[in-house]
Amino acid sequence: MESTATVLVADDDRAIRESLERALQLEGYTVRTVADGVQALAAVHAEPVDLLVLDVMMPGVDGLGVARVLRA
Repeated sequence: MESTATVLVADDDRAIRESLERALQLEGYTVRTVADGVQALAAVHAEPVDLLVLDVMMPGVDGLGVARVLRA
């Protein structure tokens, strides 16, 4: 049985999250979604992912901030 890659989509716009989720699932990815940077950090620490799709302009911790924290 082949394992699929897991993608985490972090975006504060629900319509964008849902659209990306559907598109990625149709391509065979396992997709998790969150609405902000704080949730993204918690989700990655709880269960690592293969790819992050980050909105740059989220409230609180933005996508660049998430990337900085995870790279540190």
